[in-house]
Amino acid sequence: MTIRLTQADEEEQFQEAYEEELRFDSADKLDITWKYDARYAQGWRREINLREGIYLQIDQTRSTERVIVDRPEREWPDAILTFLLLGNEQYQKTSTLGETLLAMASGQYALNSSGLVPQITEYFDVQPWSSVVIEIHPSVLRSFATSPGGELPKQLQHLIRPISQEIDERHRKIQPVMATVLHQILRCPYQGMVKRAYLESKIIELTALVLDHEITIQQGGAKKGALKPEQMERVHYAKEILLHDINNPPSLGELAHQVGLNDFLLKQGFHQAFGTTVFGELRSHRLETAKQLLAEQNVNVSQVARQVGYASLPAFTTAFKRKFGLTPKAFQKACR
Repeated sequence: MTIRLTQADEEEQFQEAYEEELRFDSADKLDITWKYDARYAQGWRREINLREGIYLQIDQTRSTERVIVDRPEREWPDAILTFLLLGNEQYQKTSTLGETLLAMASGQYALNSSGLVPQITEYFDVQPWSSVVIEIHPSVLRSFATSPGGELPKQLQHLIRPISQEIDERHRKIQPVMATVLHQILRCPYQGMVKRAYLESKIIELTALVLDHEITIQQGGAKKGALKPEQMERVHYAKEILLHDINNPPSLGELAHQVGLNDFLLKQGFHQAFGTTVFGELRSHRLETAKQLLAEQNVNVSQVARQVGYASLPAFTTAFKRKFGLTPKAFQKACR
């Protein structure tokens, strides 16, 4: 069954949680936990306003039905970091440039600027979901600038856009050092004032890591000759095509031809946008999909290997252990 909601419908599904087991810090009135409506999902959302200009949201849930959410065009004053730790998301963006279908997989983060958010339709399948969202107001970003006027470095100026201008959105891989800080945020051992100071320090640390990673990517692109915006749009479209059928993906040449780029530009674009090769991205997506299948379902490991495009079970086992540190069977056993 598929349930379609407006943004207002979705907001109404949350109820403030008063159960003791869901209250992370009952003394902090700016630390609120919301329960999902059980008709749509099981789980919770935690929202913490740390101080003016810094907001933290943590989601831990599992959809019980396939849900589609229609979000209208809206103005957004903050830059947003969305770290997807578990689950997959698809969404269709409708703007003056037309309709674009985008996807985000676990192990990635989205870096969105302030500005005008276009009309979006989000698709949530029945699956576990874990994410960390950080909203940072431009004034906070400018407070870190070294120039007297608070101007950001050239490589980061895309993070602050006028409200009338469509947001800039970029997807990156979560780096290991970022994953460590995310784990610390999720496992914060403190309460009250100490908790707030700790979480704010970790958010600033995580933001610094993201900004440093973005500068590194931009500088690398400048050295190699960064692709034009319209070429990068084709690279993102290539990723959608590549991951559409992971059992029968196109060859590099076929993929480049389908999106109107040559092999060199496609490979360069994948490094610039996603920090990996074309088939490194495919391999990562296959293994993340396999991990999710093994965690959710009581299925045979060989079946999962075939389902994600591995003809050889030993090759699948080796690749899975290299990425996650456990064999598929050991991981499946740990999830039970």
